[in-house]
Amino acid sequence: MEDIKVLRSRIDKIDDELIKLFENRLDIAKRIGDIKRKNNIKVVDLKREEEVIRKNVSMVKNKDYSDLAQCFFKNIIELSKKVQ
Repeated sequence: MEDIKVLRSRIDKIDDELIKLFENRLDIAKRIGDIKRKNNIKVVDLKREEEVIRKNVSMVKNKDYSDLAQCFFKNIIELSKKVQ
């Protein structure tokens, strides 16, 4: 049986990576927002949002997680729109 401390340590390392990627993604989303404002482009692009969600959910190997991945990306997109 695996030790819970070992598993939690692994989660902590993943979280460290996730937060770096999260900040990077939001920094880029903010830059996209700047471009959209300068060019009078709407923040919301439903076609692009659906494309991002569909593409990423299709890459999930464990299909039991597909619904959760969809929720995850919907939330990330909503947060990205907030910084835009």
